[in-house]
Amino acid sequence: MNAAPTTPPPLALSVVIPVYGCADALPELYQRLTVTLTGFAGGYELILINDYSPDTSWNVVQELAARDSRVLGLSLSRNFGQHAAITAGLDRATGEWVVVMDCDLQDMPEEIPNLYAYARQQHLDVVFGRRINRQDTASKQWGGRAFHRALAWLGGPRQDPTTGNFGIFHQRVVAALRLLREPTRAFPLQVRWLGFRQGALDVQHAARPHGQSSYRFSQLLRLAFNIILAYSDKPLRLLVKLGAGIVGATLLGGLFLVGHLVVGPHGSTPWLALLLLSVWLLGGLFLTGLGLVGLYVSRTFEGVKNRPLYVVREEANSTRASLTT
Repeated sequence: MNAAPTTPPPLALSVVIPVYGCADALPELYQRLTVTLTGFAGGYELILINDYSPDTSWNVVQELAARDSRVLGLSLSRNFGQHAAITAGLDRATGEWVVVMDCDLQDMPEEIPNLYAYARQQHLDVVFGRRINRQDTASKQWGGRAFHRALAWLGGPRQDPTTGNFGIFHQRVVAALRLLREPTRAFPLQVRWLGFRQGALDVQHAARPHGQSSYRFSQLLRLAFNIILAYSDKPLRLLVKLGAGIVGATLLGGLFLVGHLVVGPHGSTPWLALLLLSVWLLGGLFLTGLGLVGLYVSRTFEGVKNRPLYVVREEANSTRASLTT
C-alpha cells in the first residue's frame, strides 16, 4: 500500500518587498537578508515584486531567483503603486509570520529578528518598526506628520508618523488583509483598521545608499488626498456645516440690510457690489462642494468596477499557478 504524499511544513517567515528603482540596492539587500535569516527556525522565503521599475530591477530579481530557490519574483504588467505591489506579495506569502519592508535599504534587514522576538514575547499579532533618528529629508518628515495629523483630524485611522510599512505581521492578520480589496490602498492604515494585538518597536533607520526616492511631492500630495477621500467622510460633513453657516450668515445679512434701508440713509451702489460679491462667493462654494461630492462618487465608481488590484506579467522561480487578483 502506497503511503499518502506528505505536504511540506509551512514556512516560518515570508519577507515581502515591493521593488521600484532599486536595482543597485537589491544585491546588498539579498546578501544582508540571507546572512540575517540563515538558520532561521522553520525556513523563510523572499518575495520581490517588481512594480514596473524603469531600471534593471527585474533582471536582478530574476538572477537572484535563479540562484536561490527561496526567492520568488513577481513582475507586474504596469506600475500599480507600492501598496498594490505589497498586496501582490501578501497574496503569495505562505509564512506564519510576514515581514513587509522597502527595497532601498533604509529598512534594515538586521532588525527582523528583533521584530520577530518582540512579537513572540509580547504575544502580538502586529509589530511595526518605529523609526528612531529617521534618515529622510526634513520636508518628507514634515509632510508625513502633517498628513497623519490631517487624517486624524478628519476622522481617519490614527497612524504614528514614525512608523511606515516596515513591520512583522502574523498570518491571521495577512489573511484578514486579503479580504480588503478596495482600490485605494494604504497598507499601514489598513492594518490599523483591522485591529488585532498591535505594538511597535524602536528600530534603526538607515540613510538611502543608492539613488533617490521615486515619490515626488506632487505624487505624495495626490496619494494623501486619495487616502483621505477613501478613509474619511468628514469633508462632506464639513461642507454641510459650511453651507448651514453661509445660510445663517445670509439671513443675518439680509436682516441687517432691511434694517439699514428702513432707518438709515439710502445708497444703492455699495449694496449692489456686496450682492455681486456674495453671488460670486456662493457660486464658488457651490462648485467646490459639487466637485468634492464628485470626487467621492468617482471613488465609488472605481470600486464598483471590481478591477484587479494588480496584474502579474511574469514570475521567476515559482511553481505555483499564476495569480491575478
